[in-house]
Amino acid sequence: MPHAPNPDLPMDVADVLAAMRQIGGYLDVAPDQALDLYRLAYAHAAARLAQDVPVAAIMTPDVTTVSPDDTVRDAATAMARAGVSGLPVVADGAVVGVLSIKDVLRLLGLPPQSGPAALAARLLDPETCRPDGDPAALGHTPVAKLMTSPAVTVTPDTPRSEAARLMAAGRINRLPVVENGILRGIVSRADVVRSCRGLECPL
Repeated sequence: MPHAPNPDLPMDVADVLAAMRQIGGYLDVAPDQALDLYRLAYAHAAARLAQDVPVAAIMTPDVTTVSPDDTVRDAATAMARAGVSGLPVVADGAVVGVLSIKDVLRLLGLPPQSGPAALAARLLDPETCRPDGDPAALGHTPVAKLMTSPAVTVTPDTPRSEAARLMAAGRINRLPVVENGILRGIVSRADVVRSCRGLECPL
């Protein structure tokens, strides 16, 4: 027996078109056919939304952060300890930016696709740990100088599909999850991919 329609279920044109294709095309709709069309469109909408989940369900809640005044060396050390490639930058409790390993590589004069070996070699040689001869090396450069700001953020109830769209559009790998100005977690491309196993999902 079909479920009672939920007036809060968001239904879009794609659901209606899918229902019309299932019925058999564009019809002169009689009342009973209109009801069938509505029920089928509702079922398509429910199936579509059942594959999506809020970011809160897939995010990492315990987040390592840095401040704008921390040095890039401190931030790189924090990334290594946490086993992540990027960190939210927080000031006075608010997310003001994001620092990624690519920013660190850029400071060191390395291409963004450089691997861990190239990074380690550069860090172990103090003479080459100075971009373009600039004496301000990792230990003297503040995070604020390199971070991406403002940060692209989402809320805990943002759908996974929307988070994936934002990451793809911005070519970014992670999004801080913020609620009422407070950092609640972080969601990454890896989180989206893991949560989509067996489903047709973005990314």
